[in-house]
Amino acid sequence: MAEFEARQSTNTPLSAAPADISPDPIRRAWFFLSLIPGILVNAVLPVVAYTILTSRGWSPVAALSTSAAFPVIATLVSIARTRSLDGLALISLILIVIGLLGSLVSGSPRFHLAKESVLTGVFGIACAVSLALPRPLAFFFGRQFATAGDPARVQIWNSYWVYPQFRRVQYTITAVWAAVLLLDAGVRVVLTFVLPVASMVWLSPVIFYAGLFALLIWMFSYIARARARASAAGVATLGAA
Repeated sequence: MAEFEARQSTNTPLSAAPADISPDPIRRAWFFLSLIPGILVNAVLPVVAYTILTSRGWSPVAALSTSAAFPVIATLVSIARTRSLDGLALISLILIVIGLLGSLVSGSPRFHLAKESVLTGVFGIACAVSLALPRPLAFFFGRQFATAGDPARVQIWNSYWVYPQFRRVQYTITAVWAAVLLLDAGVRVVLTFVLPVASMVWLSPVIFYAGLFALLIWMFSYIARARARASAAGVATLGAA
């Protein structure tokens, strides 16, 4: 989510914007590194647990239900640490419960595997719907990443909305996220009911995280190009989120 600032003049509210408002490449690197715990908890540990349990004679439903403990515990720890329940965490917990109940009632582990794709699809739909709203989701996620909630920086970020280049970047990023996430969800749901369960246990997270990293790399590259174009047009860029 790119940030823009008009070249310094007395008639722009952004002329006093601090030059360090945007994350530099080091912050981006830390952002990618921050994904590692989530990959371990939501992908690696459940796959390892499922493999070990099924090799010891557990049924796929029992093994998947037990391996779901890792993301559930991680979500509960996050809620306890922050003392707040955000919408994404609540949806994640609800889908885990629905997946478990669906698997237990039907006797098929595929319902449990499909829940991850459903969560991705829900976020993709949210991105798509936000395109019809005054400001798309990319604007809000970018603001949180670039400002860390600092009131002064939030005000500066909000003021960038007057620039067409900035608005175009936010809408483009949101549209691409919506398309990729919905495609990812659709592909994984279909594969969940086509491929063997043992294959989808590891293939589903591989598809998701490969797509996520590709999407993030594209996003940062797109922001860099947008900054270059904005600078050439006479709008100084401060960085990207």
